[in-house]
Amino acid sequence: MTLNPLWDLFFALVLGGKLVWYFAERPSAHGVARIRQFLFVLGMGMAIILLVGPVPHAAIHTFWIHMVQHVGLMMLISPLIVLGSPVRIAVNSRFPQVRRVVMALARNYLIRQLFRLQVGFVLFLTILILTHFSPLANAGMVNANVHSFELILFLVGGFIYYLPVMEGNPTPFHVPYYYRVGSLFAMMLPETMTGFFLYSGNKLLHDIPAGQSTMSGMSDQHRGGSIMWAMGMLIDALWIVLAARDWFNNERELAELEDQE
Repeated sequence: MTLNPLWDLFFALVLGGKLVWYFAERPSAHGVARIRQFLFVLGMGMAIILLVGPVPHAAIHTFWIHMVQHVGLMMLISPLIVLGSPVRIAVNSRFPQVRRVVMALARNYLIRQLFRLQVGFVLFLTILILTHFSPLANAGMVNANVHSFELILFLVGGFIYYLPVMEGNPTPFHVPYYYRVGSLFAMMLPETMTGFFLYSGNKLLHDIPAGQSTMSGMSDQHRGGSIMWAMGMLIDALWIVLAARDWFNNERELAELEDQE
């Protein structure tokens, strides 16, 4: 099985185009802090590494590299992109065409519902389960096109979930801070348990490449599970701390306003 180079071209054009658009908008003029711009570039740069070049070509043969893609795209890169405030910039875009598209999407009832916290949570959880404990999990390791489709699911699903959880963008629905922190805590359980089951299981959950022994395939699966188990906990803890800080800052600002009154 080989990965079609057109996928490299597709991801390179999409991610590169997104970066060009982001800086063409002059994010500082939209009030986006330099640190948020850095986080956006960091996220996009990591996405390019995981989606273009040798990493995706190796991932279709090696499960633990695929898990690096999963953890990176869904749990780290997606929130980094959200923290770069791309929706805030798009809503106030310098380019009329972009504003028209964004406003049309914002008025669409179904699109708006995607950004309810509970909808994003269920979508994120569904992608997590389907890509590891369903026929889709095996299909992603034996069909390069399905594998690439999973990568898109990781990135889009992560973006939808984290948008109402992280600060920095307008969202259709207000989400109280205690829901944000609670949601991140709740999501930590299925993420880490997925890693634990992959690490501790004694049955292969996907086909292995021709010529690879069952023992080697099991070792590969265990390594991938350990990556998700350990890295998932560390990354989740980072976002929980960040959401808790935002909550604390909001409470402090409210208290200061009350004191002024």
